[in-house]
Amino acid sequence: MCCSVALLLCCVIVSLNGAASLDLQPDMPNVCEEQEMSMLGVRQPCVQAFTRMVKVWRQGCSSQRWCMGYERRTGYYTAYRQAYSMEMQTVYSVCYPQECSSGTCFNGGKCSETGDQLCQCPEGFEGMRCQYDINECADSNGGCEGTCCNTIGSFYCRCPDGMKLGPDGKSCQDKDECEELNGGCQQTCVNTLGSYHCECSEGFRIHADAHTCIAVNSCAVKNGGCEHRCVDLGNEQYKCECRSSYQLKRDGKHCELKEPCKDQNGGCAHICSNVNGQAQCSCRSGFKMRADFKRCEDIDECVSGQTKCAHGCVNVPGSFRCVCNPGFELGADGKQCYRIEMEIVNGCEKNNGGCSHHCEHTTSGPLCSCNQGYHLADDLKTCIDVDECENGEACCSHYCKNYPGGYECGCRPGYTPNGCTCDDIDECVSETSGCSQYCVNTLGSYECFCQVGFRLDHDQKSCLPLYERELEEEEDVVGSEDEPEVLRLPDLLFRRPPQLLHYTAALSRPYDDDTYTYDPEHPQNFEQREELTFISKIMCEEGSFGDDCGVSCEDCANGGVCASERDRCVCAPGWTGVTCNDTCAEGTYGVQCNSLCVCKNGGRCDPVMGKCLCPPGVQGLHCENGCPQGFYGRFCRRRCNCPNNGRCHRLYGGCLCTPGLYGRFCHLPCPKWTHGAGCSEECQCVQENSLSCDPEKGTCICKPGYNGDRCQEECDDGYYSLGCHERCNCSDGEPCDPKTGECQKTCPAGYHGEKCQLVCEAGFWGIGCASVCQCGSNAVTCEASSGRCVCESGYAGEQCDKKCPEGHYGAECKLACECENGAKCDHVSGACTCTAGWVGSHCEKRCPVGFYGQDCVQMCQCRNEAQCHHITGACRCTPGWAPPQCILACPAGTFGPNCSQSCGCHNGGSCDPVSGQCRCTPGWTGTSCQQTCASGWFGRNCEQRCICPGGVACDHVTGRCGCPAGYTGNSCETMCPQGRFGLNCSQMCTCSGDQYSCHHVTGKCTCLPGYYGNRCHLRCREGTYGPYCKKRCRCANGGRCDFRTGSCICQPGYLGPNCSTSCPTGRYGRDCAQVCLCGEGGQCHPDTGRCNCAPGRTGPSCEQVCPRGRYGAQCRSFCMCANGGVCDPVNGTCRCGLGWTGQHCEKVCVPGQYGVNCEQECVCQNNGTCDRFTGCCSCPSGYYGPACQHRCPAGFFGELCAQSCDCKHGHLCDHVTGQCVCPPGYQGDKCEKRCDDGRFGRDCAELCECDGAPCDPTTGRCLCPSGKTGERCEKVCDSRFYGPGCSFPCQCAHGGLCDQCTGHCSCPLTWMGPTCEEGVSVIHVSSKLQKRRRRISHS
Repeated sequence: MCCSVALLLCCVIVSLNGAASLDLQPDMPNVCEEQEMSMLGVRQPCVQAFTRMVKVWRQGCSSQRWCMGYERRTGYYTAYRQAYSMEMQTVYSVCYPQECSSGTCFNGGKCSETGDQLCQCPEGFEGMRCQYDINECADSNGGCEGTCCNTIGSFYCRCPDGMKLGPDGKSCQDKDECEELNGGCQQTCVNTLGSYHCECSEGFRIHADAHTCIAVNSCAVKNGGCEHRCVDLGNEQYKCECRSSYQLKRDGKHCELKEPCKDQNGGCAHICSNVNGQAQCSCRSGFKMRADFKRCEDIDECVSGQTKCAHGCVNVPGSFRCVCNPGFELGADGKQCYRIEMEIVNGCEKNNGGCSHHCEHTTSGPLCSCNQGYHLADDLKTCIDVDECENGEACCSHYCKNYPGGYECGCRPGYTPNGCTCDDIDECVSETSGCSQYCVNTLGSYECFCQVGFRLDHDQKSCLPLYERELEEEEDVVGSEDEPEVLRLPDLLFRRPPQLLHYTAALSRPYDDDTYTYDPEHPQNFEQREELTFISKIMCEEGSFGDDCGVSCEDCANGGVCASERDRCVCAPGWTGVTCNDTCAEGTYGVQCNSLCVCKNGGRCDPVMGKCLCPPGVQGLHCENGCPQGFYGRFCRRRCNCPNNGRCHRLYGGCLCTPGLYGRFCHLPCPKWTHGAGCSEECQCVQENSLSCDPEKGTCICKPGYNGDRCQEECDDGYYSLGCHERCNCSDGEPCDPKTGECQKTCPAGYHGEKCQLVCEAGFWGIGCASVCQCGSNAVTCEASSGRCVCESGYAGEQCDKKCPEGHYGAECKLACECENGAKCDHVSGACTCTAGWVGSHCEKRCPVGFYGQDCVQMCQCRNEAQCHHITGACRCTPGWAPPQCILACPAGTFGPNCSQSCGCHNGGSCDPVSGQCRCTPGWTGTSCQQTCASGWFGRNCEQRCICPGGVACDHVTGRCGCPAGYTGNSCETMCPQGRFGLNCSQMCTCSGDQYSCHHVTGKCTCLPGYYGNRCHLRCREGTYGPYCKKRCRCANGGRCDFRTGSCICQPGYLGPNCSTSCPTGRYGRDCAQVCLCGEGGQCHPDTGRCNCAPGRTGPSCEQVCPRGRYGAQCRSFCMCANGGVCDPVNGTCRCGLGWTGQHCEKVCVPGQYGVNCEQECVCQNNGTCDRFTGCCSCPSGYYGPACQHRCPAGFFGELCAQSCDCKHGHLCDHVTGQCVCPPGYQGDKCEKRCDDGRFGRDCAELCECDGAPCDPTTGRCLCPSGKTGERCEKVCDSRFYGPGCSFPCQCAHGGLCDQCTGHCSCPLTWMGPTCEEGVSVIHVSSKLQKRRRRISHS
């Protein structure tokens, strides 16, 4: 009985083990189906953008026709990131009924106490053995407002750029970028929802980099900084001017009284005169002005022939002297020569007459003269150099260096000499600036600038990314979260191990020219030169400074340097104080300690760079990732179990020791030559000169005879012992041993001892063996005399610190390596270190068959006559066997080499794994098992004949007579009723419930759509649906499908049968049921409803227009409008104010135009000019009115007709000049005179023609005397008329004669009276006749 039982058990075991190599089917006994997870990696491209400034040529932007400017250009590059997707796959394996025990449940699962399931899984896992991760993100995005990131056993939320996670870990809040380094802004940082921007104070404008502020060159801001007048030149340029009799100082802002001759004598070599505020140079007698009108040169009177010397002439500076031939002497007039009757000795023949340069013989002895640049000394023989730099004759603008016979001009740094002047060196063109990106030249210097997204480093040359640290920190945090989770879950069923994420980037350079050319009229260069900062300070004597002027440049400490003005110390970052002797106060750092530290959780701030030095267990750019001291865990609620309430690891609670200690309980001191937190830092001491180092701070403790912070220096001469504090007690000049203080004699280099018979000990060399060998650890020794290092085999270099270069080895690296197939050669012995797959002394042989890998020590795991690759060990399987190790036969449905071909067998037939030939199941035949057995035959290969009675068919599979399994009825036309199956429907189905049904033939449980498993107890996983969960969901945009029907449940923002349709404009949310409130032109996010405002608008609901100075999408662009122009918030188009026009309102109105954008036509007449702002006319002299259309009224003239005419008799004057306009008949400056007699008309220019009579001075009409008439008074009056112009009729009656001049009547004898109208008596008449006769006779 026992034997039979044992035999039965053995058969069962053998049969089950053999089943591993068969095609397992879910209906087989003890076959379980499992879900395996495989990870697929693909590279996903994403396009990134970056901006930079490029130089362009512009036309008409300055007095020149072309100039250079800069424009912002955008470049693009493609980056790749590795994306992974998890794919579930159903596999079948042999399983046995088992009981739950330790190790049965994965991922922290526990054995279930109830019998309905095997394991009780923790949160985040599911499956029979808790082997499957739950994707929490598939359900309502995990509750995350932003992006949900699934991890093994958990998940976390991430927010878009500009946002940060809220306290609940799911919602997103605006991130205040201004908190960190002021957002990179130089002045004011303004935080906005999801972004931020920089603003500048009054008098400054934002730079093109959107972070830096530069001074606005405008007279409207504090008069442009000018002391007197500020002249606005337009285009953001201005200049300062001074009032009359003043001149600009060197700063271009302040003014001083003109004294042109005060500064270097006005540049004049001799005499400087102030003429109308200008320096006018003149020369002393005997000199003439040179072409530069500043320097003077000597007049050679001897050459001009005007000296009238009798014999010879000698030129001297500023004059001349006459000399005579030998035997003659000079006369009293200094010009004539007279013979002398005595022997003449030429005084210049001996020793050049004692003259330094030139000698001329005269009767009074030798006459000395000097070369150009020298003058005679008091002895009248020696020539002394003229110091042109001292006496003001030099023309140098910067520095002057005198040398014998002349001088030389020099320039300050940043300039190059050009004759007397100095020209600025353009360091940007000469490529000596060292700027890593952009360079702008300035007078005597240059300045570096960076692209957008970068900032200047402290060396003011290099450019650093603004957010590099933050990105690095974020990558570190992500890595620290994911990696421990993966390591804790070794039991996940991965088909292949997960791979690390790799990122690659391909950067295209759309611009090749990075050079910068300086344009002296470019606005940016004016800005750089004209920015000024006024600093009030105490004035000290040159070279001294400080509160009491008691500090000099020699006192600058800790890397501080003296300013160019030598009036202060410029401290290195991290230092402050007058002499840079104070470190930054706690909480500050950087240049001038102006930056504030933002370290958290007890982190200390580096005083130089501001980098946070976090305590152990705390991470992050600002030490924000950590727990307070004494706590750890996810929410920092668990208390550390460490000595002295010390810090522990923020995740798993391991103790983090204080500096100088290590061990599980921090009870062990640091090993020698280590120090710091966790003893992780190496001491920097020179070990051969040191006893040890402090385990906490790393301070070196030196051996006797050495000192220095690393014990790298020997004691100074005359000192010895610990710390070199003891003074030697030796005779003068005799050194002492720096260790013991013993006096020593000086031996030749390399020797020591009383008789110098001993060679220096190993490690020392030189005189007295006082020098320590500076060789590395790979040196044998150093030569005692020279200190040259003797290297070990395989090393080279002055200190033997370098290995032999690749391809060489041995002593002095002289031997060549002989290794093959990429093997590396040992630099000492030359032995080859073979790469994987190669062996041999020179790595020339492949691994023998059956071995692979490094040193061919790994055995191939290939079976069934397969061979493996000699490097990787990958198996190349023979036909019929499956990789990776060729142990298993090809899976069902495949055959051939590596099981790469598919079988075509039907109806349960299997194929030969080698040849692919089909092996049909009983009842089937044909090459593909597609045909049933012929009538009357059944069984395997249809080889058995039916033995049924006539008329009754037999089953083609079993040969059983009657209805086939699953059918009943007289004609076998009815399937088995629900709940029964098999032959004659005699078997009861084991299926029950509403999740599956039973097959009428096999009794196999067929799951209803949405369920799978042997008992249909498993619901379809996310992403699958339908019968046996074989259909893939086709829901787009993150939609989830119903596990039964496959109908889609869309994410917020989408709708449609497969969630492929985005919400229409103006709607968002689930089923697009909510209405957007994003204002005119704004669009909202279809998921969250967050507004994406149209260009020109901002705010949560796009209710605000862009702030002044910004425009475009999200108001990110900066307006370029100048001179008060307002830019359109949508497209940035400038709307110019009064008096300005141009694309950026940079041009003033042309004459004749005014008003907004200079669109109005001026209406000024008579050459009047209109104001470009208001259009008001400025009338020329002599005109007035709103359009200058009126002449000045009579009696007024000049500008605004404000002056009164000064003309006599009320005459008028010229309305422009005020000159009196005399009417005809008047003359004189003020028309005070009538025309002279005989003249008339305008200016009395015409002569009267009145036959001696006067004429009217105005018209020239003749004013005839009484008795005359006619145009020229040439006619005598008719007897009937009298008076002036014969204009009166005579009134003489009774034949009385009328006097033509007076009109008096001469009456006849019988009449009398004034008009001869009165009669007279005869007597009276008779007497009258007598009287008349007497008169006649008398006459």
